[in-house]
Amino acid sequence: GHTGVPNGQLAEEKPDLGDKYGRKSIAEQNSIDTAWGILSSSRFKKLRRCLFESKQEKHRFRQLLVNCVMATDIFDQDLRELRKSRWNKAFSDDGSLSSGEEEGHYKATIVIEHIMQASDVAHTMQEWEIYRQWNESLFREFYEAYTEGRSAKDPSDGWYEGELWFFDNWVIPLAQNLKECGVLDIVSDQLVKQARSNRAKWELEGEEISRGLLVSKPQLKRWGSHMSGQGSVASSGSAGTEAILTSHYVSEIESLSRMVKRYERKMEAAVGNLIAVAYKGQKSGKDLRKQSWSDVHSHFKKQDWYRVFSDDEDEDLASNDGSEDMDVSLGGQGRTVQFSTEISVSDRDSVITSLSIAERIVNEGKTGDK
Repeated sequence: GHTGVPNGQLAEEKPDLGDKYGRKSIAEQNSIDTAWGILSSSRFKKLRRCLFESKQEKHRFRQLLVNCVMATDIFDQDLRELRKSRWNKAFSDDGSLSSGEEEGHYKATIVIEHIMQASDVAHTMQEWEIYRQWNESLFREFYEAYTEGRSAKDPSDGWYEGELWFFDNWVIPLAQNLKECGVLDIVSDQLVKQARSNRAKWELEGEEISRGLLVSKPQLKRWGSHMSGQGSVASSGSAGTEAILTSHYVSEIESLSRMVKRYERKMEAAVGNLIAVAYKGQKSGKDLRKQSWSDVHSHFKKQDWYRVFSDDEDEDLASNDGSEDMDVSLGGQGRTVQFSTEISVSDRDSVITSLSIAERIVNEGKTGDK
């Protein structure tokens, strides 16, 4: 399903997918591969026979599938320019297409792509209330990604202006292209009219609607009922503005809090790992494990052997958040160290490699002391 974040963020969250698809149209290409893999399974053998009977038809079907799904990536500038040039080529009279059959296939492909694109943003060309519902759902999807720290952009910044730009630069031109090619007959004319009507109504009401999207958030409702019960500013005429600001800052604090906790868990795990390596079997190691990781870190920084490998300056550290841990065997020697359940597989491999190097250094140092 859709992850609620753009392809750029998806590449950061899933670097393997990003590398696999060259960091372009990641969600779209992954959807194609997933769908094609399902269609190619044995349980859809009869369906495939209905869809294509020869290798040539299979190739044509896959080509259409790829073109249609890739057409929904409307924010890749290179793809947009390519589709624009192909549209101009298909519906120009310059004779650039070699034959009537080629022209027919070419136009059919372009038109199908445009129908797919219109389906992707169909709410913008439907009745106002339908558009409103989908607009709000899209906002909440983006806002949730933002509050979870998965997106750097707060969608409430410029949501009103962004919708106007989207109508002017994508929706209305798309509807006009469908009208121009004549495939949808009178329906295409209705799409253009409805898109323009929604655009005009959004220009009039969109700013207030955008503010309301924040006001209606669940945590804001709790804030409003709590504050109004105490006769606070929530009951005054400035409640709307105060509520929007409160919602924004609460969301920002919660987002940053989640980010801090993730790094706290990683820090706790790293400290636990170093205790296991540097103080193995020693009572002092057991005592250190009872302390918060910030206290242990302060202890480490006083040790000569630690300063040899550390190039960091003193920094303020938060306290342990009490995350749950799991035991992972280190080096096949029967000892266990604590890894946070939040750490990815690649992080764990990196930590284990670092530990094996650190363990060897510590052991060599102890041998040298003898």
